[in-house]
Amino acid sequence: MSRRPPHPKLRALVDRLHDGPPLSKTEVAQLEELLEDDEALAYYLEVSQQEALLASVIPAESPVIAPGPRILRFPRPLLIAAGAAAACLLFALGLGFGRWLDQPASAIAVDTGTDPLPSAPPARITGMVGVQWTDESKPHQIDLNPGANQISIASGLVELTYASGVSVTLEGPADYEVVGHEEGRLGKGKLYTTVPKGAEGFKVHYSGGIVEDLGTEFAMDALPDGSTEVGVFSGKIKLHSSGREAITLFENQSLLQSADAAEPLQAVPLDRKKFVPKLPARDFRWEVDSPAEQELSFDVTHLLWKPAKYRAIFKWMNGPDAAEIRDVRLYRDDKLVTADDHAGRTGVLRFVSDNIYALDVFPGSYARGRWTVVVRIRTMDRKGGGLAETSVPIRSQGILQFEEGLVTGAGVDEFVGRWSYRHMGDLFVREFHPDGSVSLTRNGVNEAGAWGSGHWSVRNGQLDITFPDKQLVERHVLRDAKTLIFTSNPYENAIKASGD
Repeated sequence: MSRRPPHPKLRALVDRLHDGPPLSKTEVAQLEELLEDDEALAYYLEVSQQEALLASVIPAESPVIAPGPRILRFPRPLLIAAGAAAACLLFALGLGFGRWLDQPASAIAVDTGTDPLPSAPPARITGMVGVQWTDESKPHQIDLNPGANQISIASGLVELTYASGVSVTLEGPADYEVVGHEEGRLGKGKLYTTVPKGAEGFKVHYSGGIVEDLGTEFAMDALPDGSTEVGVFSGKIKLHSSGREAITLFENQSLLQSADAAEPLQAVPLDRKKFVPKLPARDFRWEVDSPAEQELSFDVTHLLWKPAKYRAIFKWMNGPDAAEIRDVRLYRDDKLVTADDHAGRTGVLRFVSDNIYALDVFPGSYARGRWTVVVRIRTMDRKGGGLAETSVPIRSQGILQFEEGLVTGAGVDEFVGRWSYRHMGDLFVREFHPDGSVSLTRNGVNEAGAWGSGHWSVRNGQLDITFPDKQLVERHVLRDAKTLIFTSNPYENAIKASGD
């Protein structure tokens, strides 16, 4: 019996995997989920039949794979460990092919003709900043399917990613519905859409018609008066409106469509500052290179969308010196809103103390404007401090991470599980067990004894690993349910392993 044609999203991701551009972490996760379907896996293996690296991990009796001369270059989220004659392909976060490859060959090739399409949703929420939901009483799902769990926000930014790789950034107040695998509907608010190569044809429905992508980046603003502004940042789009022939808009062109105007479509200048193309970074670089105290300023405007308990985390990353921090202030339009003046330190682990600063913004103090974090910082005195030799130039570098949400409200259950991160080229997975113990693997090898008598506990949203014999404490907080921040170590954020 002939096999069903591959799902369009699977085909697009597999083509990207082989021919580039490299898949993002989100796209790798989407491919993993699609490959949980037997026919999807069979299609993937057939497309990869000339991949010499896979030949050694497929059973010899499998009729699907034949070794070939071409070696594929996989993106970073896929780990490749190759030997002289064989290799083993593993997915990021420890999800591999083992459970599929253990199946008999007949299980892969069977076609009943009634199997459903892969269960991966058309789109998922992949990031949020400062979100206030229109109805806070309703549960909000990450997976977005047509007709259910749609997005309605009063403020903030939401990033959703389609299985095809299309990225949509919404700015509240906004209503948005996932219509299908290649479509959405904007009810109100602003969106910025990025459509990668291979996903052309993505459509956004709105009150006045349909915007059809032709390979581009475009933005829309559905205004309260019923009019809609559409602008093209790169590439081109096609605008379909009722009773009119389609209009093609090119880069730097923008139209305003008004239902009740004598001329419904009017050309307007493209306002590039009006839209947020992607979620803003929450990390800000800082550096001090002299013993004199400096005052540093960081623009955090796009991270403040609502009243909330915000936290400024000062993390050391590099340099021979620890740094002292004090007098951390948060301003709106140069007016002081809140401050935390306690003294803290950041550096290598033994010098870290009190480096998280509370900057709570209450409802009466919040308004849109230019928000700025200002801090006084200097390197620690080297005399008797056990730091670098006096002949070494003074230098301390790090990042300010500006956070809200779970950073203050996470409990024990949110931390339990496996968290993966990279450091200096190695892949680490640390697991927090319910009994308070911790385990660690490095490149898949168990680092037995790495924690000694260390144990972990949670207080006020912060997880501490205490090492009584070393008199040291490692500290962690959560950005969201899937992102762990090391506040006392110079590691990148960790991602919660799939299935935890």
